[in-house]
Amino acid sequence: MDTEKEMEIELVGFRTFFREFLRVLYYVKSILLGLFSTIVLLGVVLSFQESLSIGDGVYFAFISAFTVGYGDITPTTPVSKVLCAFVLPILGMIMTGIMVAAAMQAIARLYKMQGKNNNTD
Repeated sequence: MDTEKEMEIELVGFRTFFREFLRVLYYVKSILLGLFSTIVLLGVVLSFQESLSIGDGVYFAFISAFTVGYGDITPTTPVSKVLCAFVLPILGMIMTGIMVAAAMQAIARLYKMQGKNNNTD
């Protein structure tokens, strides 16, 4: 048994990682689509609450969901404040967590496949 060969880890290319990442995302696509749709829907609600165009409302929803907060649009009504301070950031954190978990799962799968390939050599 060659321990040097066992310890050898190849770097994975971005295209290989991205392909595996998309495969993992396929399993959670309905959850991500639901979160994305909910953020868009809340953006439409924000546009009516704040008298914004629908595009600006959706933009505002995503900026709030991912806790960027540029400050170019600020909530003024109580409903908008609750959405922007509590609801949207929670949805954004869940979405971000799923994406990070999918990336980690893709990396784990690639290294597991690489380990199987090294054992067959």
